Amino acid sequence: MIWALLCAHAVACIAIVALGDRAGRGVFGVAAVPAAITTVWAATLLGGDEAPTAQRQWVEGLDLSFTFAVGPLGALMTVIVSGIGFCVFVYSAGYFSAGTPGIARFGATLLAFSTAMVGLVWADSIWTLFIFWELTSITSFLLVGHKSTSAANRAAARRALLITVSGGLALLAGFVLVADSAGTARLSEMGAVDGTTATVAAVLVMCAAATKSAQVPFHVWLPGAMAAPTPVSAYLHSATMVKAGVLLVALASPVFADVSAWTPLGVAFGGVSVMWGAIGALRQHDAKLILAWGTISQLGLIITLLSVGSGKATFAAISIVTAHAIFKAALFMVVGEIDIRTGTRDIRELSGLHRTMPLTFAVAAVSAASMAGVPPLLGFPAKEAAVEAVLGLSGAEQWSVGVIVIAGSVLTVAYTTRFLLGVFATNGEATEVAAQRTAMTAPLAVLGALSLVGFIFLDQVTKIVKPAATQVNKKSDVYKLIQWPGLTDAFMISAGIVAVGLVVGVVVARRSGSTPRPLGARAVDSLIDAVLIGATRLTGRVQHGSLPVYVATMAATAALAATPFLWAIDTDALYKWDSPAQAVLAGLAVATAITAARVGSRLGAAVGLGGVGLAVSGLFVAHGAPDLALTQLLVETVVVVGFVIGLGHLARQFPPVGDLWRTVRIVVSAMAGIAVAVALAASASNPTGQPPLEAIAQEGVEDGGGNNLVNVILTDIRALDTLGEVVVLLVVAVGILALVRPQKADSAAPALDAEVTL
Repeated sequence: MIWALLCAHAVACIAIVALGDRAGRGVFGVAAVPAAITTVWAATLLGGDEAPTAQRQWVEGLDLSFTFAVGPLGALMTVIVSGIGFCVFVYSAGYFSAGTPGIARFGATLLAFSTAMVGLVWADSIWTLFIFWELTSITSFLLVGHKSTSAANRAAARRALLITVSGGLALLAGFVLVADSAGTARLSEMGAVDGTTATVAAVLVMCAAATKSAQVPFHVWLPGAMAAPTPVSAYLHSATMVKAGVLLVALASPVFADVSAWTPLGVAFGGVSVMWGAIGALRQHDAKLILAWGTISQLGLIITLLSVGSGKATFAAISIVTAHAIFKAALFMVVGEIDIRTGTRDIRELSGLHRTMPLTFAVAAVSAASMAGVPPLLGFPAKEAAVEAVLGLSGAEQWSVGVIVIAGSVLTVAYTTRFLLGVFATNGEATEVAAQRTAMTAPLAVLGALSLVGFIFLDQVTKIVKPAATQVNKKSDVYKLIQWPGLTDAFMISAGIVAVGLVVGVVVARRSGSTPRPLGARAVDSLIDAVLIGATRLTGRVQHGSLPVYVATMAATAALAATPFLWAIDTDALYKWDSPAQAVLAGLAVATAITAARVGSRLGAAVGLGGVGLAVSGLFVAHGAPDLALTQLLVETVVVVGFVIGLGHLARQFPPVGDLWRTVRIVVSAMAGIAVAVALAASASNPTGQPPLEAIAQEGVEDGGGNNLVNVILTDIRALDTLGEVVVLLVVAVGILALVRPQKADSAAPALDAEVTL
């Protein structure tokens, strides 16, 4: 079923592209089909023990495969990703007008992003997870930069791409290290790792998660991404893109549980993001940016709780992930509808919308109250669980995490209050609104109702959340969400949070400060521009047109790259030769190579290179490969003849070379030769797996239809490679013909010049 659903997403993407813009808003109906099917299928797995798997081997000897396993956490995330994705596709049909240019491209890209995110939450192999992780970065770049004519959109898309892809490089390095420490690439089979390698891997993985989940200081891409159409914001920044980093931390927490740096690093990222994101939300005047900065803060809270690692904190984090996806998607859709119907998102220009847009106001009030942790809504028990998790800690950890959770929650209530008052309160003459669009209103109404329905059926929500949290931390199995906890310490703290937050929010809402400057985003853009300018200047200095310098640089680089392999050589695995003839031929090859390098005549150098080729052909014969020897002879003949013909138009002698440059060339040549020898010796000392000689020989006869195994390899197994080599030979032949072909003399040139040219 996993492969079928992924194929359904891919087929829908292709269908949308094929339909093009002539299908209009119908493309979103096509995109909604695989999302709906996937949601229904994943919903049947919620709260159960069944974990469907799928695998497709890629490279067996290297343990590379596309591996999927949909456990409790994967099922929950799939319902969030595909369920909210379905709502977003319906919402998009109302958001865009019928004649919007590029609507098919947008729909296909949004569905491709949804596909990448589904593959990410299903991944059971770190390599599978990495591939889909990078696909989310690429597709989100295309979505943020959908309006390619806008310079602001292009800058925001570039900023998001570079930050998240840089995190992807860190993730790849961390995965390589953790796979080496754990001895497996399967997430479901990894145990806890420790040691120096594991510590470095933990730091890299946490930094990668911080880039994707917009944690300070990598947060600057998320506010800029608000330049994208609102369906993108509602989807990427509530249920998908930013949740990828959270999912990574959740999956990696059991693996790095014994790494001492994991918890403090995660708490540091999360704590700073909680405070800075909330402060940023209190300073914005764009309703969309208020929600964006609030997302940074709430993601910081989730990262903090997951990093703490206790059973209650993990349970609270997964609960908040669920509630946050619902209320934040609804709020982004609310802002999008307001933007479409009023033409602005600036809270200073909005007034009286609670009367002119009553349904939208009701959804916003319910969703915002859930975000603030007010009962009777789903956000309340989730936030209550976070407070209880803090009370379950002790010592310095309780104080540090407690300050983050409580202070961050107060600020959350504050910017939520400011958001509601700024968007819906009456601040003068009522803002004119356009007619309501059912396709936009229906999805946000459903999501708004889910916050209330989730609280009513809280026991069922617990049955969904608990298995997912238990997959991350087995100690979470004993906890549940509570509708009415009583007058407990946690409830009294929650009540105080709401009271203080309301006061702060009202006070801030009455003040009209200036719009903050995006200093962080500008700093990142300046850094990117500086890197590009520096790269251009460096390229201008390095790529200066000197072929000898290029060759020397590449050879020296290859030699340095081979240095670490010196320690991997096993001298016992090396032997001199199979027969003395091989030694003689090898010596002949070395001698002719030295002769070709020292001779001053171009023709002599060409003949010397031919001698090297003949010696190598003899080595092929000595190794029992006459077909390779024949190929080598043909190539050497063509090359030598081509050199002789081509060199006939050049001076007979090489230009004089100083001792310094001759010494440099000798040293570089020696380094290159030693590097190749070291690499070959190291590879022979550390073979990977067993060569499938018998299988290849059998398949060569049965499938390839030939008894000559080398020919079968060249024509079947290496068909494209062989085709490439043939193309190279043809290009060389054309080049030789161009060299030897007489050039037509310029009619205006003297006859003597024409004779010289010929």
